[in-house]
Amino acid sequence: MQVRYSKTDISLPLAVMSGLVLLSALLATILLVNRFDLAARMREQKLVENAMLDRSNEIASSVLPQVVWDDAVRHLDNKFDLQWARDNLGVYLHHSQGVDFVSVVDRHGSVIYNSIAGADAESPPISSKAPLVRNLLERVRAAEEARGPLPANVYRSGLPAPIKASSIMAVSGKPYVVMALLVEPDFGRSRLREARAPIVLVGVNIDADFLKVLSSRLLLDGLHFNDGRSDKPGEAHSVARDALGRAVVTLDWISARPGRKVLNDIGPVILLIASLLLSAMLLLYRRSHRIATGLVASEARATHLAYHDTLTGLANRAMFVRRLEEGLSRIGRNDGTVTVLCLDLDRFKEINDTYGHLVGDELIRQAAGRLAGQCRAHEVLARLSGDEFAIVQVDASAADAAALARRLCDVMTRPFELSTGRVFISCSIGIARSTDAATEPVELLRQADLGLYRAKQTGRSRYCFFDTEMDMMIGVRRLLEEELRAAIRSGALTMAYQPQVDGQGRLTGVEALIRWCHPQRGEISPAYFIPIAEQCGLIHELGIFTLRQAFVDSHQWVGLRTAINVSANQLQAKDFLSTVLQLVAETGVDPANFDLEITEGVLLRDDPDMHAMLAGLRDAGFGLALDDFGTGYSSLSYLSSYPINKIKIDRSFVANLSRDRASKEVVTAMIRLARALRLSVIAEGVETIEQHAWLSSVGCPDAQGYLFGSAAACEEIRRLWMSSECGGRSRLHHDIPALVA
Repeated sequence: MQVRYSKTDISLPLAVMSGLVLLSALLATILLVNRFDLAARMREQKLVENAMLDRSNEIASSVLPQVVWDDAVRHLDNKFDLQWARDNLGVYLHHSQGVDFVSVVDRHGSVIYNSIAGADAESPPISSKAPLVRNLLERVRAAEEARGPLPANVYRSGLPAPIKASSIMAVSGKPYVVMALLVEPDFGRSRLREARAPIVLVGVNIDADFLKVLSSRLLLDGLHFNDGRSDKPGEAHSVARDALGRAVVTLDWISARPGRKVLNDIGPVILLIASLLLSAMLLLYRRSHRIATGLVASEARATHLAYHDTLTGLANRAMFVRRLEEGLSRIGRNDGTVTVLCLDLDRFKEINDTYGHLVGDELIRQAAGRLAGQCRAHEVLARLSGDEFAIVQVDASAADAAALARRLCDVMTRPFELSTGRVFISCSIGIARSTDAATEPVELLRQADLGLYRAKQTGRSRYCFFDTEMDMMIGVRRLLEEELRAAIRSGALTMAYQPQVDGQGRLTGVEALIRWCHPQRGEISPAYFIPIAEQCGLIHELGIFTLRQAFVDSHQWVGLRTAINVSANQLQAKDFLSTVLQLVAETGVDPANFDLEITEGVLLRDDPDMHAMLAGLRDAGFGLALDDFGTGYSSLSYLSSYPINKIKIDRSFVANLSRDRASKEVVTAMIRLARALRLSVIAEGVETIEQHAWLSSVGCPDAQGYLFGSAAACEEIRRLWMSSECGGRSRLHHDIPALVA
C-alpha cells in the first residue's frame, strides 16, 4: 500500500517544529535580555560614579595652577593680599573655570576671604566648621603633616604631588563638588612662612551644565536630576553621597538596555526565517532586493569618496575642479564672473611637526568646520591638500570676495581647543577673478596661489588679490635664481663680519654674514636671496661657500671666535657633516674657534638623524648656538636633549628693553635658564650703551649690534683685532665711526 503525503504532512510538522524552536529561542532570548539590561544598568551606574569623580579631579586640576604658585604663597601666606585673592581666585576662577564660590582658610583655620559667583562675600555659603568641610580640611592638614616642610629649593628638588581633597555635599540645599587645595610654591621663588600653609576651598555647583558635560562624555540619553516622582519606565538611577553616606543628589537617565535592542534586532530575523520556511521565492526576492540596495549604497559611497576629502568631508580637488569648470562654462553663457580663493593655514607645519599628525588632523578638521561655517550654500569649499583650501564663487563681486576673505581671516584667529591644549593659528588668502570662459581652471588656481604667496610675504593673516604685477615678479624671481646661481659659481658673493664683544667692550668674536652686490640692482638683502636659494635648491652650494670663505678669512684673526649661520636645509643633507670636516681639513682651521648657529625650527623635527648630525659636529669641536632664541617654540627639552652650548637672544627682545617691562622679564628668564643649563648666552641687536649695561647687569655681558659696529670686511676686522692685540683701545664701541665708515 502506497503512502501518500499531502503538503500539510510536510509543512505542518515543519511549521510546528519551527514554532517550537522559535518559542524556545524567544523564551531564552527574554531571559538573556533581562540579564543584559541589568548588567548594562549596573555598568552605567558605575560609569556615572567614576565620571563624577573624574570631573571633580578635572576641576581640581584646573584650579591647581592658581593655588600651587609662587605668587599664591606670596599673596596668601607671606602677606595676605585681598586684591590679589579677588582677582586671581574669586573673579578668575569663576569666569574661567566656572567655580561658584571660593574661601581662603589661613594656617590657624580662620576664613580670611570669601567669594560667591566672582564677587566678594562676607561669609561663605557653607561654614568651615561644618562636619563635611571640617573633614576636608583635616584630610588636607593630615597630608601636609605627613609630607613635612618643603625643601628650600623646591624647583630643583622636584615638585611633590599637590595636596588636595574633594567631596560632594549639599550647600544651601543644592549639590556641590567642594575641594580643598593646599597653597604651595611651584618654582620656589617664594617660601611658606610656617609649617602650615593656607587652604583654598572651592565649590562647583552640580547643575545642568555639569550634567551636560557628563552626558556628552558618557553618551547617556536624558541625564537629569531626579524630580522625586516615582520611577519612569526605562530609567536608571545613581545616588551621589557625601562623606557621611547621606544622599546629596540622584541622577536619572534612560538606560541603554542593550538586551532590549538585541531583542528588537532579532525579532525581524526570526520573522524572516519563518517567512523563508514558507516561501523560497520570497527569500530570493528579498536577497535580490538587499543585494541591489547594497550595490546602490556602495556606488553612492564610492561616488562620495571620489569627490570628497575623507578627513574633513569637504569637496576634494576633483570636485573643486569640476565645480570650477561648471562655473566657467556658466559665465560663458551669462557674462558672469568666477572667483577663486586659495587659503593656507599659517603656522600649521610648526604645530604638525611639534604635536604630531593626529593633532594636525584634528586641527584641519576644526579649521574646515570654521571655514564651512562662513561660506554660503552656493559657494564651494574644498580641501586641496594638506592645509590648503580653496573656494569657488560664481557671479560674486570683488567686494563680496573681500568680505568673505575678511570673515575667514577673522574666524581663524580665534583659539583652537585641541586635545593637547589651546593653539593659535591664522590664515592667508589669495584671490583670483575671471570673466573669460576660456580661462583654464589650472590658470585661475595658479593666479590665486600667487595672491596667496603675496599675502604670506606681506605679513600673513590677510588676503591679497592677484594682479599682473605678480606674474612679473615671478619672472624677476626666476631671473634672480639664475643670477644667484652664477654669482655663487663665479665667486661674486662676499663675506662681512659683525663684531661680538664682552661686558668691557672687548672684541671676542665675529658673526659671518654673506653679502651680494648685484652689478645692476646693487646690494640685495640676504633676507631676500637666501629664501630664494632654499626654494630653488641652491642653499647647499651657498652654505658651502659661506663655510669655506669664513674658514679662510678666520686665519686673519687667529684666536677670535667666528659664528656661522647654518640653515635647516643644509643640516638635512646626508653628507653635510662629512663636507664640513673636509672643508676643515682643506683650510686648516680649528673647529674649536667656530660656532655654528642654527634656528629652533631645526630642533622641532626631533629625529635620530638630526641628533646624530649635531652630535658629530660637537664631537668635531664646533660650538652649537641656538639663534633667534625666544621667537619660536623655545623649549627646555630642546636645550637639554640636543648638544647646544650657547643661545643667542633675538634682537626683538633687546629692542624693547627700554620701553617694555615684560621684555626685561623675558630676557632675564632666558639668561637664568641658560645659566642653569650651563649654556653661554649672547644678545644681538644691541644699539645703545644703556641696553648693553642692563644686559651685563643681569648676566649677559656678551653682545653684538650697531653699538659696537656694523658688519665689516675681513681686512677691517683684522685691523681691529691686531689693534686690540697690540694694546690698542679696549672698548670697541669707541671704534664705531671707523667701522661704520
